[in-house]
Amino acid sequence: MKKFILFLLMLSIPFGVAGAATVNGDFEGNPIVQVTSNGQVLKVDELPAMIYKDHTVVPLAMLRQLGALVTWNPNTYSVNVTMPQSPATTVQVDPAKIEYERLLHAYQWLKDTDTAILTFSQQIQLYANLTNGSEFANQLNVDFDDLTKQYNEASQMAHNLTQAVSNSEDLLSIIKSEGAAFSNVQQTKNLLSFKLTGISMPEFEKQFAISLLNATRMAQKNLNNTNAIIHQLQLKNEILPDKTSAKTEVKM
Repeated sequence: MKKFILFLLMLSIPFGVAGAATVNGDFEGNPIVQVTSNGQVLKVDELPAMIYKDHTVVPLAMLRQLGALVTWNPNTYSVNVTMPQSPATTVQVDPAKIEYERLLHAYQWLKDTDTAILTFSQQIQLYANLTNGSEFANQLNVDFDDLTKQYNEASQMAHNLTQAVSNSEDLLSIIKSEGAAFSNVQQTKNLLSFKLTGISMPEFEKQFAISLLNATRMAQKNLNNTNAIIHQLQLKNEILPDKTSAKTEVKM
């Protein structure tokens, strides 16, 4: 089999040839170039790197010292060069950290829903004080439909998460109390819808006022409880050691 020499064209050097020849010598009249990698000089096998026609050429065989796989195909007169892959870094994430982030996201969502329930209960009072409240009955229903959608989405998300976390006691407690708050505000909304028809009875007015008070108090209490759990969760996460670590895998 015929012996072959492989060269890699690297870069153009239009001047400085005489200096290079003086420092490293020459090969058949071509100035020799010293090739280094990370400060280490690569060894010369059969031919050195050199300057040829104002270009620096480096034997591909030198790349083997850098871990490259260089193969010659005599049938197609082609060279295949496979460069080594950089070490892959696999980050091992602490499962407790993932659970913390999922719980925090869920509680923030539930908190937003608590706030929406409280806001709606306060809007009920504004609707009740309107002298022409019946004209806003449709808007009341639209607002409640929006609240219902938000509540259902948050509740479904939280219920799903209870199956994936190690401790769901606090989460289940918030889900239950938020459901009670929503039911209270729904009952008060239904009483307001009846009130907006213009029918007014002393006993009914008393029942509506009590229902509104209970709905507002429960919504506010639930919001406070959710905030307290979020603060406890954040405090607990701050004092936990960071178990996140990185492991290097070398792929060959």
